[in-house]
Amino acid sequence: MRPDFLRGIRFADFTWAGAGPFGTKVFSDFGAEVLKVESMSRPDPVRRGVPYKDGIAGINRSGYFASRNTGKKSVAINLKEPDGLQLARDLVAQSDVVSNNFGPGAMERLGLGYDDLKKIKPDIIYLAMPMYGEDGPFSSLLGVGMTISAVTGLMWMTAYGPNDPVGPGTHYPDHAANPYHAAFAVLAALRYRRHTGRGMKIDLSQIESTANFVGPALVEAAASGREPPQIGNRSREHAPHNIFRCRGEDAWVAVAVEGDHEWLALAAAMGRQDLAGRADLRTAQGRLAAIDELEAAVGAWTAERTPDEVAGPLQTAGVAAARVACSKDLVEDDPQLAARGYWQTLDHPEMGPSLFNSPPYRIDGERVELKRQPLFGEHTHEILTGVLGLSEERVKELNDRGILG
Repeated sequence: MRPDFLRGIRFADFTWAGAGPFGTKVFSDFGAEVLKVESMSRPDPVRRGVPYKDGIAGINRSGYFASRNTGKKSVAINLKEPDGLQLARDLVAQSDVVSNNFGPGAMERLGLGYDDLKKIKPDIIYLAMPMYGEDGPFSSLLGVGMTISAVTGLMWMTAYGPNDPVGPGTHYPDHAANPYHAAFAVLAALRYRRHTGRGMKIDLSQIESTANFVGPALVEAAASGREPPQIGNRSREHAPHNIFRCRGEDAWVAVAVEGDHEWLALAAAMGRQDLAGRADLRTAQGRLAAIDELEAAVGAWTAERTPDEVAGPLQTAGVAAARVACSKDLVEDDPQLAARGYWQTLDHPEMGPSLFNSPPYRIDGERVELKRQPLFGEHTHEILTGVLGLSEERVKELNDRGILG
């Protein structure tokens, strides 16, 4: 299914790296025309980022770039040249949304700030995604996913214990919180403009967006003034609730008991009627008091079994349990994702057939059909002649002068 729900919406998309391009990809996957404005004078760092398809480096071979830019069109314009900047302004005049995730002042220094562009297109929707937002004492500071994870507390909260801020393992601000908050704000702005005819500027602070993603820990700190403890995969309300080693190389299972009846089901599956019969373990409070003993018992039982041999019977008994999967497991050995058609293979001129994850929903029973990511500058000629109406001679002249690239 190739939905065209957003057909007719055009982005002049200046975003790069992770969070910004993922946010605009949401629109290109649903039929919007997202014009990725880029230049080889300062290429998108993700274009040069691993993993490369088949381990072969190239400006068009980054799997990371590919996954964050499906369905877009690449327009190569050198913004360091006055004529290049004029082309960018001309694109804005033909667009509905301008998007960027640079630091404060970067677009303004190019003459592409909101105050400049609304003179060209009064109803333009302008999305800015600086790390801290566009004002405040830290607004001039730059950051990436890891530093955003640090400053918002994600690294603190994912620790296994005090003095161990291990971090969440990937740049969640780039992959979840910030792109989806940005996309929602733009959708709301588009709807507002449809009803009022007015554009607007969206100042999305990636710090604030990620703080929204953090969840109950911030609520607790705000309500009580206390810092929640660092407890890794344990729960403060339920037990046993942790990750346990299984038989096999680096094999683990997650077990989450969240009620007294689930505890009894777990004890029965383990064949530990002695534990099931203990009065002190009949409540969560009692089990939490004996957490080390219980985890040792569960761990001894899981160590003799594979993750699936643990998770299957527990799920049947009504206990939440699942193997701890790695990325390779999801791609090659997850029957649920395979059955739902989650993976899509797209052919690419340089990368060949490549696997991509779908948007995480079906619409009327069908998957959203992805289109491949663009080659660098692939659509420059198409957009300059078709959208801006430039002649072949003018495009050739600009190209010969190094404006297009």
